[in-house]
This record gives sequence, C-alpha cells and structure tokens, in this order.
Amino acid sequence: MMRNKGQVGVVVAILIVALLVSVLITIQVYYIPKWMKGREAQHMDEVANQFASLKYSLDLQAVEKASSPLTNSITLGSKELPYFVTSRAFGSLQILSSTTSNFSITIQGDGMEKDLQSFDVTVNSTITNISSLLTFEIYIENLQNGDFFNFTSSPAFVSIHVENFYDGMLKIVMRVINGSQIIFNQSVAVGLNAGDSYLINLLNEDYKISTDVIPYLHKPFNITFNFSSPRAEFRLKCYRYVPATVQQYNRMGTIKYEAENAYYIDQDYIYEGGAVILSQYTGDTMLYPPFFFASNATKTVNITLINVIGIGGKTGAAGYGTYSIRTNFSKWNSYEYWGSNFIINITTKYPSAWKKFLEDEMEESGLTYTIEEGNEYVKVQIQTKVILTLNIADICAQIGPGWVV
Repeated sequence: MMRNKGQVGVVVAILIVALLVSVLITIQVYYIPKWMKGREAQHMDEVANQFASLKYSLDLQAVEKASSPLTNSITLGSKELPYFVTSRAFGSLQILSSTTSNFSITIQGDGMEKDLQSFDVTVNSTITNISSLLTFEIYIENLQNGDFFNFTSSPAFVSIHVENFYDGMLKIVMRVINGSQIIFNQSVAVGLNAGDSYLINLLNEDYKISTDVIPYLHKPFNITFNFSSPRAEFRLKCYRYVPATVQQYNRMGTIKYEAENAYYIDQDYIYEGGAVILSQYTGDTMLYPPFFFASNATKTVNITLINVIGIGGKTGAAGYGTYSIRTNFSKWNSYEYWGSNFIINITTKYPSAWKKFLEDEMEESGLTYTIEEGNEYVKVQIQTKVILTLNIADICAQIGPGWVV
C-alpha cells in the first residue's frame, strides 16, 4: 500500500514538472516573442520621438543662429527580459560626413543672382531689379529754395522739396505717397540757411518708407530718380539681381540611426537636410519635413537645409545604451536667385520620401512644375518665374560626453 502511494507521488511530481515545462515552453515560444516584439516596437517609437526632439533643437539653433550648445539623447537598443531566453536589441548611431552621406542639393536655371552693390545717384536715372535696401539716404550739398529731389518705386512716390521757412531761412519737406494714400507729409528739417548741406536717412522709421512702403513692394523692384538740380545725391547700398549662370551645389552631412532588432522589423532613422526619415524594407517615409515654402501668389520659393558637421572624431556609437548628441550652430549661408526654369535636384538614398514631400508642397503652391524620381535623386523643375532662396545652416555635432571645440 505504501509502495502504491509512493508511485502516485512520483507520477504527480512528474505531471507537475511536465505541466510547468509545457507552460514555460508555451511562454517562451508563443508569448516571449510577442512581448519582445512589443518592447522593440516601443523602443522604435522612443527613437522616433528622440529624433523629433533632435530636429527641434537643430531647427532652433539654425533659426536663432545661437552659439549655445544643445544636447539630445538617442537610445540605441532595448534590454532582454530577465529569467527567459531572449535577445537584446542593438543599434548604431553615426554622423555621416558630407562625403559619405550621399545627400546634396543642386540648383540650376535661367536667372539672375543677388549681388551687393552701392550707388551714388546724381542724375535722372533708374536702378532696376532691387531685392533689398541696406542703406538709403540723400545728401543735399547746396540748399536752394525751390529745389526738389523725387524718387518713384511703383506704386510709391516720394518727394523732397526745399522751401522757404521764415525770414530767408529754409526747410525741407518730405511727402511719401503709397498708391493713393499719403502716409507722410511734413518738414524733416527747419531753420536752414541757403547753401547749407543736409543728410537725410530715408530708412528712418519716422518717414514710413522702411515700414509702410518697402516691405510691400513686389520684388524685385525698381527705383526711378528725378532731380531739379545736380545739388544732391541719393546714396544706396542694396542687393540687386544681376545676370548670372545659376549653378549652386552643396553637399551636406547627416545623422543616421540603424536598429538591429531581434523580433521587430529593423528600422533606420535619418536626419538629413532638416528632415527626419524613417527607412525600412517596406519603404521610406518622411516623418518630419525640412523648411520649404513655395507660393505662386508671392512668386517665391524658400528652402532651408541643415548641414551636420561631425567634429572631434566623436561621430559614432553602437550598442544598447543611451548616448548624447551635442550640437552647436556654426555658420549660415544664403543664396538668392531670380528667374525661371529652376531645376532643384536632391541627391538622397531616400528619393521616394523626398518626392512625396516635394510633390505635396509644389501641388499646394500653385506654381507650374514637373517632378521626377530616379536612382537616388529627386528632380523638381519650376517653370514659373520666381525668387528662389536657398539657406544652409552648418551645425557642428558630436556623439558622447565632453565637447571638442
């Protein structure tokens, strides 16, 4: 009898062990992969959010041209589950130089290039294709009653008259008309003697030219000058569009994260030109776009891209830990062109993501365009005559602690 009870106990123990083994095998084979897949998917979402924060920091540094460094973190991998047989997810983070990133932009077209020029205007004449005014003043060398010095930039008209003030003394009266509206009409100087000299800063906000006229002129604009005598000169320093062969080429560095997941699909997150791109075997998607503005109403196209420059040899990390990326603004370059048939060619390993973004932006702009996707490039041709501005901000970056100047 005792012997039978002992055998029953052994059988029960074996059954319990078998049940536990079956449960563990079921958990290991069926549930663990699902749990780990969910954990790795959650990690990929975390990396996406970290790249969004990284983009925000770099955009902020570029816009403000701030010299203060900013730090962001990227988590490379996720840990395994304790007490079970699982694999750890790894990842790598790299700052790719402009020579290895395969990312660049080329602009070609029929147009004119913005150039800084200075003028001393003393005769009736017109200055054409002005983009912006840095300085604008009139110097009257020999004040004489009845003299006038006018300039026109349609629809604005400005007249500067020398008139009698009191007891043989003179005054200078300025009238600023924008369209049919008089926005300034008063004396800018009184109690002057005949033969005196006087300098007027026409961009002084009190005269409304710089605040209520110039910002609303359609660019590029012309200024026509009209003198009653040669006793004055208009002095200008301005950016003008001059004939040029438009051939702009810039290569840029990028930041790339590559996941090595054991259960979830491998994903790459790439920061290039100010965009964050998700790349996986099913295709590429632009999660966060760069700054790109195009409008048929204003006949303008503005592109701002960010060039990442790795420094100090701290350009890579691999494993599963969390690593910091420190960034610092370095330089801002701006290029401006006016013309038609501009061809914007972006070389990238992710052309489908860029094409989708550019196609959506151009369609919304109302400009006439064509777009073409090829092997590692996207090409947009803009047939409408526009002012095209390309801004490139250089941002220095390193991976890991410390800061190498």
